[in-house]
Amino acid sequence: MAGIQIGGIASGMDTESIITQLMSIESAPRTRTARQQVTVQARQDALRQIDTKLTNLKLAAGDLRSASIWTPTQAISSGDESVLTARQVTGAAPGGYTVNVASLASADSRTYQWNAGGGNLTVDYKAGAGPLSKTFDLTGQTLDDAVSTINSDGASPVWAVNVGGKLSLSRRETGDHATWGFDASGPAVGALTGSRDGANAAYTIAGDATTYSSHTNVASDGLPGVELTFKSIGTSTVSVSAPAADPAEAATKLKAFISAYNDAVDLVRGKLSEKRVVNPQTDADAQQGALFGDSSLSGVLTSLRQSISTAGLDTVGVKLAATGSGNSPDALAGKLTFDQAAFDAAWATNPADVQAKLGSPSAAGFAQSFEALLEPITRSGDGLLDQRVGDADRELTYIKDNLATIDLRLQTKEDRLRKQFTAMESALAASQSASSSLAGQLAQLSN
Repeated sequence: MAGIQIGGIASGMDTESIITQLMSIESAPRTRTARQQVTVQARQDALRQIDTKLTNLKLAAGDLRSASIWTPTQAISSGDESVLTARQVTGAAPGGYTVNVASLASADSRTYQWNAGGGNLTVDYKAGAGPLSKTFDLTGQTLDDAVSTINSDGASPVWAVNVGGKLSLSRRETGDHATWGFDASGPAVGALTGSRDGANAAYTIAGDATTYSSHTNVASDGLPGVELTFKSIGTSTVSVSAPAADPAEAATKLKAFISAYNDAVDLVRGKLSEKRVVNPQTDADAQQGALFGDSSLSGVLTSLRQSISTAGLDTVGVKLAATGSGNSPDALAGKLTFDQAAFDAAWATNPADVQAKLGSPSAAGFAQSFEALLEPITRSGDGLLDQRVGDADRELTYIKDNLATIDLRLQTKEDRLRKQFTAMESALAASQSASSSLAGQLAQLSN
C-alpha cells in the first residue's frame, strides 16, 4: 500500500475507505490460504511430536533386550557396615565370609619442641620402599606459619598441627613404622616430647588360618575380587551372591517402556480426538484438529494395542489398565500399568522365562517384535512419519508460493484502484474548475 493518501477532495467521497473495503473483499482468499498454511504447519509439528514419542518408545523397547539387563552380575554386602563395607572389583566366589577386624591401620605421629625463629626441618620417611627425605625451610617463621608451610606443600609426607606451642607431625600414609613411618630433625625443632608408631590393619577370615595385613584400612587380600574398607574393630559377614541378571534393572527397564508407551498413546489419542474448528477465524482456531480422525495414525495406534494384547506381557507384570478399572480414563485409552508383585513372582519362578518373553541380545522376544513394528513408522528418511512430514513441507512450499502470487495480485489491484480514483478526482476537479470559470463569464455578461 502507498504512503499517506488524501483523496475525495473533488468528489467529496472517502476514497481511502472505499479502497480499503474493496481490498478487504479481494483479500478474503488470501486469508483463507494463510489459515490453511497455519493448519498444515500445525499438522507437521504434531507429526514431528508423534515421531519423537514413537522413537522414544522404540528405544525403550530395545532396552528390554539390552545386555545391561541380562549380563550376570553379583551382589556383595556387609552384614555390619559399622565394622566394614565391601565392594566387588572383579568376579568373586559366591558365599558368606565372616571377617574379623583385629586392628585398624594408623599413622606414625611425633611431637617436638618448637625452636623460635625456625630453621630447616628435615623429615626422613619411608613409603613402602627405600628411605626418602623432605626438607622444609622454616627460617624466620612462627610455629603457625611453619604449620601452614608444611600442610600447603603437596609433596609433604606429613601433616602438621600446633599443639600447645609444640609441633605435632603425623604421617600422611598409614602403616607400620618400619615401612611407612618417619622421623624429623633440624634446627627448627628441639626435643622429641611424644611419639606413637603407626600400625597396619590386621584381619582374619573364618576358615582361613592366615592373618592378613594392610597398611591402609582398604584391603583386598583374602577374598579375591572383593575390596574391604574397615571402619572399626569387630566382626561382619560378607555375602557374595552367585552371578545372575539383576531383577531390579529389568523392572526399571519395563517401567520405562510402560511410561514411553503411555506417553505415545496419550499424544496420538489427543491428536486424533482434537476436533477441527469450522470456518476458523484465528490462527489458534486453524491449529485445532490438524490430525483429527487421521486414518494412518489410527492404524498405528491399533497396531500398538494389538501387539501388546497378543504379547502376553501380563505374566511379567505389564498389564492393561482395564484390569480392575474398566471405566477409568486410562483403561479406555488402553494404557499400561506395572504389577511389581506379578513381576517378582515371575522372576522368582524362573528368570529365564522372563528373559525369553522380553528378548535378549542372543534370542528374539517381545522387544525385537515391537521394534520391528515401529521401524517402518519411525525410520529416518523413508519411514511413515518422515514421509508425511516431507509431504507437509512440500505443501507448505506450495502455499508459500501461492501467497506470494496472491500478494502480488492484490498489490497490483490496489495500485490500479488508486490510479482510477486519482484519475476520477482529477477529472472532477477539472470539470469543477471549468464550470466555475463558465459561471464567472456568464455573470460578467449579465452585467
